[in-house]
Amino acid sequence: MKLYKFTLILPDIDDATVDAIYGQYHDISIGKSHGIMYAAFDREALSLEVALHSAILNLQKWKITPLRIEMDIPEVALAS
Repeated sequence: MKLYKFTLILPDIDDATVDAIYGQYHDISIGKSHGIMYAAFDREALSLEVALHSAILNLQKWKITPLRIEMDIPEVALAS
């Protein structure tokens, strides 16, 4: 398995939901920066696709639909 780091941008969610998510998943950090709520993941999976899919499903369990995905891709930055 490989560790994948990515961020899902979220609609606003209440503190009780954030606490409940923290109680169930240990690879998610939820925060807010410049008015934008996000969930940062350090997820182990067989592939990036599996990591993203499982993260989205985990959030949908709480009726949260991510707005977009953000990732740093160092390999692309080095190629420029």
